[in-house]
Amino acid sequence: MGVFDFVSFKLHRKFIIDGFFLFLLVLITVAVTSIYVSSEHTFYWWDYAGYNTATVNTANLFRDSPDQAWGGVIDSLSKEKNLLISLPLVPFILLFGESRLSYILSVSLIYVLPFRLLLGAISAKLIPVYPRRVFWSTVLLSLLIPMSWIPTLRGYLDTGGCVFVALAIWVYVQDIKLKSWWKIPLIGFLLAAAILLRRHFAYSAIAFFGAATLQVFIEFILLIYRRETALSSSKDKDTAVPFPYISLFESGIKLGLIAATSLTILMLVAGDFTRSALTVDYRNLYVAWSLPVNEILTRYANFYGLGTWLLVLIGFSAGILSRILVPAAAIFVSLFGVLSLIEWLLVLRYGYLHYTIHLTPIALLGLSTFFWTTWLTLKGKVRYLMLGVAGLYLIVNAAVGLIPLKIDVSRLFVGNFPPLVRSDYGEVVKLVEFLRKLAPNEEPIYIAGASNSFNANILRQANRKLNPPEGWWKLNTIGRPQIDSRDTYPLPELLQSQYAVVAVPFQQVLPSDEQVLRSQEQDVVKVVYDAFTQNWEIARDFQLLPEQFKLENGVTVRVYRRVKTTDTATAVRTLDAMQRQIVDRPGTQLDWISLHQSIYTSANYSVYQESDNLYKIVTHPIKNSQKLDTSFLYLGSISDKVKVTGKLNLPNQQCPGVVLRLTLWDKQGKLIDSAEMAYDQKSAIGLNLLVEGKNPIYLLLEVLSSRKQNLTNQCRLEINNLAVSR
Repeated sequence: MGVFDFVSFKLHRKFIIDGFFLFLLVLITVAVTSIYVSSEHTFYWWDYAGYNTATVNTANLFRDSPDQAWGGVIDSLSKEKNLLISLPLVPFILLFGESRLSYILSVSLIYVLPFRLLLGAISAKLIPVYPRRVFWSTVLLSLLIPMSWIPTLRGYLDTGGCVFVALAIWVYVQDIKLKSWWKIPLIGFLLAAAILLRRHFAYSAIAFFGAATLQVFIEFILLIYRRETALSSSKDKDTAVPFPYISLFESGIKLGLIAATSLTILMLVAGDFTRSALTVDYRNLYVAWSLPVNEILTRYANFYGLGTWLLVLIGFSAGILSRILVPAAAIFVSLFGVLSLIEWLLVLRYGYLHYTIHLTPIALLGLSTFFWTTWLTLKGKVRYLMLGVAGLYLIVNAAVGLIPLKIDVSRLFVGNFPPLVRSDYGEVVKLVEFLRKLAPNEEPIYIAGASNSFNANILRQANRKLNPPEGWWKLNTIGRPQIDSRDTYPLPELLQSQYAVVAVPFQQVLPSDEQVLRSQEQDVVKVVYDAFTQNWEIARDFQLLPEQFKLENGVTVRVYRRVKTTDTATAVRTLDAMQRQIVDRPGTQLDWISLHQSIYTSANYSVYQESDNLYKIVTHPIKNSQKLDTSFLYLGSISDKVKVTGKLNLPNQQCPGVVLRLTLWDKQGKLIDSAEMAYDQKSAIGLNLLVEGKNPIYLLLEVLSSRKQNLTNQCRLEINNLAVSR
C-alpha cells in the first residue's frame, strides 16, 4: 500500500466514523423526540403553543400564497416575536405535515442537532488533544443533559438563535486576537442574526462583548506586569515587552467594529424593532417574570441537578489549573459563562424553560472539560472510578429528567419533566364544544382564570385541535389582561363580553409551574374572579347557567350569560372597585380607557399615547352595523374644573357627522356635569369642551351618532392631540 493509498484509507475511515456518529445522533434525536411527543395527551398553551401555531400558519400561507407569506414575514420584523426563526422549518412542515410531532422534529433536526455539533466544535478548540474524539464525545455527552431536550420538546424553537451565538463563539475562539479581518464582520453578523431571531439573545451578545472586553483588559494588565518586570531587570531591558496600550487600542477598535456591524444589520433589517428594543424599559415591563434570587437559584438547580453544576465547576477549575485547556479560549468561555450566569440568575431572573439554553452550552462544555481533564490527568483505578461515577450520574440524571414518570428525588438530580398529559382531556373537550354552541357567532367569552391548567389559550388551542383548520377562530375567548405589570384594567374586556367563564378555586400561575410568574402578579385576573364569586354589581348583568364542568385538581368551571348591557354608572363603580383592589395601576394602562366598544373590536386598540400628556383616539365603525357609539373614560387626576381639547378629523367624506359629549362622574357613579358639541366635514372647529363640579373622579368622553338613520359604516373619527386641562 502506497503513501497515497494509506492517506486515502485513513480519510475514508474517518468519514465512515463521522458518518456513523452523525447517523447515530439523528437516530437518537428522532427516536427520543417521537417517543416523548407521542406520549403526550394535552392541549398546549401560551409559549408551548405560540411558535408552533405561528410556524404552521406560515407554512400554510406559503403553500397558498407565497407573496402574502413573504409579506407577513417582512411585516413581523417590527415585532418582538418575528417569523424569521420559523422560515427554515417551513419546508419540513410542508413536506411532513403540520402535526405536533412534525413541528418538534423540525426544530430538533434543523436547530438542535447543529447546535450540538457546534458545541462539539467549540469543545475541540477548548481542549487541545484528540480533536475528533473530543468533538464526538461532547456531542454525545450533550444527549445526557435533559435541558438540551426539554425546551424543544415543550415547543420552543429558540435554539435557532443559540446556533448563531455558538457560531460566533466558535469563530472567535479560533482567533482571539482577530488577526483575520473578515472574522470581525462575520461575528457581528452572527450576533445580529441571533438577536433578530429572538430578542433575548441580546443578552448573549452583551455577555460576548463583556467577556471579550474583560479578556482584553486581563491581557493588558499582564502585558504591563511583564513590561515592568522586564524593565526592572537590567539584563532583560533589551527584550522588554512592547508598549501595551497599542494592543489595547487595537482590540478596542476590533470589538467596536463587531458591535457596529451588529447594530447596523439590526437597523437595516429590523429598524423599528431595534429602536423599540433600545428605548423600551423591558426590565419594568417584564418585572412579573423576574423571580426572587432564592427561587431562581432553586429552579436552575432543578433544571440541571446540583450534581451537574458540581461537575461543571470541577471541570473548568481543574482544566484551567492543570493547563489542559487552551488558555485564551478557556478564559473567554469561562468569562462568557460567568457573565451569562450573572445575567440570568442575578439580574434578569426569568424562570421559563427556554432561557436555560443560555446556560446549557456552559454546562456541556464544563462537563466535557471534566471528563477530558480527568482522563488526561488521572491514572489507573482512580481515573476509571471518577469517570464511571460521573457517567452513571449523568445517565441516571437524564433518565430522571425525561422518563414519563413523576419522580421526587434529591436536588442532586434534575427535576422531572415528563410528557404533558391531561387527566381531564375529555372534560375540556365537553367545555369547548359547549362554548362553541353557546357562542356560534364569535360572541366574546371572558375567561376569569389564567393558570397553567386553565386559561383562555388552552380553550382556543383545544378548539383549534378539535375543529381544524377553518373554524377554530369561531371560539372568541378573551385571555387578557392577565399580568399586572404588562397589561391593563380588565373593565373594557368585561364590558364587551357576552359570556364569562369562571373556574373555582381561582386559577393562577403557581411558583412551581414551568411557565412561572412572580407571586401576586395576577390581580387583573383575580378582580374579575372576585366580581363574580362575590356577586359585584356588574355580575348581576349576567346569569349563571346550570351546566358545570369538573377539571383536574378539583377545579369546577361555571359559565355566565349576559342578560343586560352594563350601564355607565355601573361601569364607573366597577372601575372604582377594581382600582381599590389593584393598588398599583397595571403596567400598560393609559390615562384613557375605552368603554361600550364593539364586541368585535379589542377595546384598548383605539387609544394611543402621543406624548406624556397628549393622546390620539380613533373610533372604528362597528362590524355589521351603521351605529357609532363609543365612549372613553379618563383615569388621570382631575380638578373641579376640566377642559378637554383636541383636533378632530373624519377621514371618510360619506360620514354625515358625529356628536361628542363630555361628562363628569364621581366614584359612586353619579353624573355631575355634561357638555356636548356636533362635528361634521364642514366644521372648522376643534374639540373644546368644559365641565365642572365638586369632587369629580372620572371624565367620560362619548362619541355619538348625529343622524343615526343615515350614518354609514364608513364613519371613522380621529381625535388628535387630545389633552385634559386640570
